[in-house]
Amino acid sequence: MKKLLLITILLFSAFSFAQQNEKNTIVIKKNEPQATLSSISAYPNPFNVATKINFQSTIIQQIEFTVKNLLGKTVYIEQVNSKIGYNAILFNRDDLIKGMYIYTLQTETEVISKRIVIR
Repeated sequence: MKKLLLITILLFSAFSFAQQNEKNTIVIKKNEPQATLSSISAYPNPFNVATKINFQSTIIQQIEFTVKNLLGKTVYIEQVNSKIGYNAILFNRDDLIKGMYIYTLQTETEVISKRIVIR
C-alpha cells in the first residue's frame, strides 16, 4: 500500500512539474504567416438580388474572390484590391439559381471560405 501511495505521489508531482514548465515556455515561430483578413461576413445572407461581403484587412493586398456551387464548380471570380481597414465586395446574383454557395477570399498567405444562400 505504501508503494502504491509513493508511486501515485511521484506521478502527480512529475505531472505538475511538466505542466509548470509548459506554462513558462515561450515559442517563437518566425516563418509562419500572420492572418491578414478578419471579420468576414455577408449581409444580407440569405439574399435575393445582391449581398455585400464585408471584411477587415491589415495590409494592402490583392484578394481573389470566388463563388462556387456545392459541386465545386466556380460560378464567379473577381480580383479585388483591398485597403487597410474595412473593405466590401458587392456580389450580384445575376443568373445564379436559388441555393447554397461557398465564397472564398484568397490572399498570398491565407484562404477563407464561408457560405451564402440565394433565396
